[in-house]
Amino acid sequence: MTVSYTAEVSTASHKLSFSRMLFRWRGSLWKLVWFELLLWCAAFTLLSVSYRVAMTEEQRVKFEWVCLHAARYADYLPLSFLLGSFVTFIVSRWHKQFNAIGWVDKSIMLTSSHIGGSSDRARMIRRGVTRQMCLLQILIYRSICVPVRRRFPTVESLRDAGYLLPDELPDINDTKYWIPIKWAMEYVRRARDEGMITSDNAVQDIYQELLELRGKLLRSLLFDLVPVPLNYTQIVFMAVRMYFVVELFGRQFLDPTRVGKERHTIDCYVPFISLYQFIVYVGWVKVAEALLNPFGEDDDDFETNWIIDRNLKAGLDISDHAADFAPPLEKDMYWDEPEVVPFYSAETANEEQFGAVGSAVQKDEDEFTRRGSIMSIVSSAMHSISNWSLADSISRRNSIDPTPSYHFNREKLTELGNRVRNVRKFSEIAEVEEGTPDETITSMPKTESKDNLRRIRSN
Repeated sequence: MTVSYTAEVSTASHKLSFSRMLFRWRGSLWKLVWFELLLWCAAFTLLSVSYRVAMTEEQRVKFEWVCLHAARYADYLPLSFLLGSFVTFIVSRWHKQFNAIGWVDKSIMLTSSHIGGSSDRARMIRRGVTRQMCLLQILIYRSICVPVRRRFPTVESLRDAGYLLPDELPDINDTKYWIPIKWAMEYVRRARDEGMITSDNAVQDIYQELLELRGKLLRSLLFDLVPVPLNYTQIVFMAVRMYFVVELFGRQFLDPTRVGKERHTIDCYVPFISLYQFIVYVGWVKVAEALLNPFGEDDDDFETNWIIDRNLKAGLDISDHAADFAPPLEKDMYWDEPEVVPFYSAETANEEQFGAVGSAVQKDEDEFTRRGSIMSIVSSAMHSISNWSLADSISRRNSIDPTPSYHFNREKLTELGNRVRNVRKFSEIAEVEEGTPDETITSMPKTESKDNLRRIRSN
């Protein structure tokens, strides 16, 4: 009965992943509110048509007084706060009930690891412990879950289903929840007496797991025996419904010539805002009502029958096939590899992987990258300024001498600036790595610059 939509929203960045959920029916908001929404719309339409075409003048005046009064005082109730606290409490309670579902895997794996062997006696004890754990779960679920009660209407049906042996039937009834765990603990004690369990600590560990499973299942029973206080549920139920009964009058369109234009400016035959508010508030409380008892037959209730079947199959399979069985130890495929290279399919081989990097490390890397980009921008600006300064000095010299013996060559000047920039970069690297400036490298810009100036003047 549980409605799963996780695969559809696995990629939240997809533009239509959540939009597609709005058009689902099973377990949806629309399935919860459609009937009450239809009743409210019918009542609203009946009042609106009656005011427009059926009422006398005196009746319209009284109807307008009622509508104005309802519109003035309808929002005095703190509906959002009341619903928020109620839904938060119900969801927290639902989560605790989910955590109380009993799974037999841990208990039977521990039992099978301590009670080894392939003999019929050892297998009988392991399967007996599994069967008693499943029997306890069914006894409790028969008391709190309607689908399980219909599946196992009587204690005799448990015998027919194989959860009870004929000799065990007289000792079991609907209230003796402690008997199956007591029998399972007795099986473990017999295994210890017969030498199948070699340690008292192992017996204690198995006992603790059995008692923990009993505690979880008993917690589910107590949630059913002690529900949410009835008056709390009644307050929320009545508050939401009465609010929208009042809004049937408060949201009606009234004649502006009679009540004033500030009351209404647009005659909306369909109250879209009121419908949206109805869907949100009534849907909100309907969610809490559905989660109030997750062991029912709603779309989002727990799959109790599937849980029972799964525990029986998994428990018996672990008891039979997992005892004293393990594959032989062999060298794995990465045995001689100096570095493990994980496997990726051809479809995912080129996808970029983002590993777990600490925030401090990431901050240092981002700051280093940011500083490097800023320094490169500043360096480029300084080099550009130096190049244009050199060009400007040559231009001024040309303007002073009316008959210069050379002309300005821009391409060679650009080549000169690039060489000077590269030499300065190598000089900075050498100073950082060696701690002292490289005289050979630092002397190159001056000599090379003079030689290039001579070539420019000769041209």
